[in-house]
Amino acid sequence: MATIVEVKLPPEYENVNRYEMYAHLEKVATYAHHLKQQIEDLQAEIKLRDGQLQKQRGDILKLKSFIGHQKLKIDDLELQSVVEDIEVEIVEEKRKPNFIPTMEFSEVTGSNLIN
Repeated sequence: MATIVEVKLPPEYENVNRYEMYAHLEKVATYAHHLKQQIEDLQAEIKLRDGQLQKQRGDILKLKSFIGHQKLKIDDLELQSVVEDIEVEIVEEKRKPNFIPTMEFSEVTGSNLIN
């Protein structure tokens, strides 16, 4: 069954011809379509910025991880390079001269010679 819909025009359109009414409706439709496109563009821009923020957060976490890894390496190197102090006792010996200061010479006779 068909349903009859009764449409009441606003008071400003009661004395207006159909051409002016349709022109006005066309302008409103064009404006609404333009606003819809702007909303879609803004939603796309929001999604793009959300993606950029997620990427930056990922980069920040990656850098924090790298810094933590480097800190662990530094801590390991510090543990390996621990130097313990030891007590050293220096004993000074009398220095012996490199030459003999007094040499005794004795007279050699022929009987002491080796042939």
